Amino acid sequence: MNNAWNEHFHYDYFRELLTVAKDKFVLHLLKEAPLVLAAGAGPALLLRHDVDVSLKRAYAMAEIEHRLGVAATYMVLADSPLYRLATPESRGIIRDLQAMGHEVALHFAAPADPGEDEGRWQELESRVLGAKALLEDILQAEVASISFHKPITRLLRGPLKIFNLVNAYSRELMDWYLSDSRGRWREGEPLPKLRQPAKPLLQLLIHPIWWGETHLGAMERMEDFFHSESRGYSTAERKILGRELTDTLGIPHAGLTSGC
Repeated sequence: MNNAWNEHFHYDYFRELLTVAKDKFVLHLLKEAPLVLAAGAGPALLLRHDVDVSLKRAYAMAEIEHRLGVAATYMVLADSPLYRLATPESRGIIRDLQAMGHEVALHFAAPADPGEDEGRWQELESRVLGAKALLEDILQAEVASISFHKPITRLLRGPLKIFNLVNAYSRELMDWYLSDSRGRWREGEPLPKLRQPAKPLLQLLIHPIWWGETHLGAMERMEDFFHSESRGYSTAERKILGRELTDTLGIPHAGLTSGC
């Protein structure tokens, strides 16, 4: 039976989620997970954002949280094809997230699953630590947590720490897990679940790209982002943006990849 729910992806509903979360849980940053687990008290909530597509969309949600007194963890790609950390604007947004009290951590897109090849694991570690250092240079602070854009088999429900970083996909942090991946809540509407905590620790994953002032479905939201970002682009540039967007989100959209 498919319980997926894809309604109310707008900021008013997000505010309602935050209000209920504050009432029913103690909220923590992802880097605090080891201490939260050791304490054993609950219910606790880890609010995580994977910033796959847009730092500007992430900033909009971070401001909402800040106004409500909520701190979250923003997982940022060091080598995103859709936003460049080298630009002053991107660096400014990342530092603003940090200044609001949010944790800025690493979202990492591994080129391939290393499987059981130890040489590839060493290469992966080197890449992760390089991306971590880049982000730390911007923040002038330690990066303590990681999520993988496409979870690696050995790390999915794996150890709590990987390369000395808190692993968002560890067994302990996946025990109760709600996500808006691909613009729908696979486990059904989240609000009733937040009102009645089922376990001591919830990890709530939100992707800022799916949210806006008004509700749009996933395809419509992709189109909205594409058209807002591609103003003034040539046809070739629009095709590149469309391909990067669909590849990053893992959702085919022929209209975007054709540059329409």
